[in-house]
Amino acid sequence: MVDRKVGYALLRQCGWLAATPQEFQDEVLKRCNFYSFEKGKWIYRPDDTGDGLWGVVDGGLHVILTQGVVAPRSGVFAATGFWTGEGSLLAREPRTIGLRTTRRTQMVHLPERAFLSIAAEQPEAWRWLGMLTFFHMVGALGLREDLCLRNPEARVIASLCRMMLPQWGGPSISGAMRNAEVTIDISQTELADLCNVSRSLLANFLAELKRSGLIDPGYGSITILDPGALENRLRTYA
Repeated sequence: MVDRKVGYALLRQCGWLAATPQEFQDEVLKRCNFYSFEKGKWIYRPDDTGDGLWGVVDGGLHVILTQGVVAPRSGVFAATGFWTGEGSLLAREPRTIGLRTTRRTQMVHLPERAFLSIAAEQPEAWRWLGMLTFFHMVGALGLREDLCLRNPEARVIASLCRMMLPQWGGPSISGAMRNAEVTIDISQTELADLCNVSRSLLANFLAELKRSGLIDPGYGSITILDPGALENRLRTYA
């Protein structure tokens, strides 16, 4: 866990907020509430009433998707720099996804009224909110394309690579951290379900990636030991 000052510095470097002007960042972080949650805590559930934006400072979330034929299900893992909640703010509709912590997690919450106050002073705030929607659209389209890959091993690797990018289309945290180990909180059952592969086939894929020194599967998690090398492995299927 990090203190608030360090956490806010991370949010200025990673994800959606990092792609906005400094004066907007200043107002968002000034008006945010800072929270700590234990593992397994629902931040909000599908169909809950929306109230502003949530951002991940440290820790991890499962984003629970609801729009498929078989739903709800864990769709992606999200970590530092991930923000969401703009859909309910823009549409004045209930939440269409859920957020549940996968480990001890620190988050910030920008209530709707706080965002509206910022927008009254900085009209371009609506542009930055729309940009968050754009980032999510890019991520969702990319996930859709990944899951249409014919090769099942490619689908698995592509899904793991996408979950190394918690900001869903925003800027990377920094060049120096791109090759750092990344732990993704997802079980093999959840990953097999997401990638539409059998549990036994997935186990074989993960064992091969482990032998290659690319990953270290754990209980309910997978650590990517060499993100760059895993991305290079994915390119061999192109």
